[in-house]
Amino acid sequence: MDALLMDAWMAGADAVPTIDAASAALARETVRERGAALGMPGAVVEGLAVAASELVHNQLAHARRGQVAIREVARAEIPGLEVVAADLGPGIAHPRLALEGPGPTARSLGAGLSGARRMVHELDVDVRWGQGSCLWARAFAEPVPRRREVGVLGRAFHEERVSGDHAVFARVRDVLVCAVIDGIGHGPLAADASAVAAATTLARIELPPTEILDACDAALQDTRGTVMAVLRLDEATDTLEHAGVGNVTARLEGHRSHRGFLGASATLGARGKRRSPVVETTSVAADEVIVVYTDGLTSRVSLADQPDLLREHPIVIAEHLLQTFARDTDDALVLVAR
Repeated sequence: MDALLMDAWMAGADAVPTIDAASAALARETVRERGAALGMPGAVVEGLAVAASELVHNQLAHARRGQVAIREVARAEIPGLEVVAADLGPGIAHPRLALEGPGPTARSLGAGLSGARRMVHELDVDVRWGQGSCLWARAFAEPVPRRREVGVLGRAFHEERVSGDHAVFARVRDVLVCAVIDGIGHGPLAADASAVAAATTLARIELPPTEILDACDAALQDTRGTVMAVLRLDEATDTLEHAGVGNVTARLEGHRSHRGFLGASATLGARGKRRSPVVETTSVAADEVIVVYTDGLTSRVSLADQPDLLREHPIVIAEHLLQTFARDTDDALVLVAR
């Protein structure tokens, strides 16, 4: 499962292992070389180079194995670079504290992550307690249209080492696609099923949500099966399409309102005729936050009494929801896009 988690995070990127302090120097120089080749401003490139170095040092200090990839990205035809840093460590224990950090001179996880955040334009964070973490840090040559950052936080049932709950996300031009998956039951067999669904989703990320679910249904025939929600957000038009099978919950949380989406009562991979997924399309306001979670959280999930939380980084929102509403009897995972 560890290798499958790393594969989902790296998603075919040309990654190199983090081995020692020289790995941090290599990451810095790679960012500088590629940034210069793209004609990006020196200050922007140097900030991203420092962020890459911080992320590598965090892996060396806290993880048993890590990888880093640096790849070109673009938005509105403006070039940029993205640093992807994934590790198989214990996972960031306190994401909010890590993002706030004690300051750039402290030698701690918080300093590294908070420093990296200050140096880049966007930061996505995926943390699986007990299994590892992945961070995507992006910077662009010029100001670009704002896009939602993503935060994922998950943990396994306390009697298991791996979680059957999984999530993946990817950007295709102006479209953000997110999938939250719950393998039936918990433990390794549930994790294997959710990994198949995750890999299938990433391989077909440009398809409509219903077609992604159909592909997952076919791929899961020899597994325990999963339930799953797929969301496709066109950020240029603020249009959200949701398709769901089973009890993975998706919500839009705003300062004055919230909306929920339904999933068909069925299981992907189950033999026999499957009910069609419930499909809904809606517009999304700029201040609405997308929240998707497995049934490892209770039905009482709400941010109504935490309006200020809606302004925080999505991993901070996910941490609050997981700590406040998670059940002790199952795996649990939350994905937030803000």
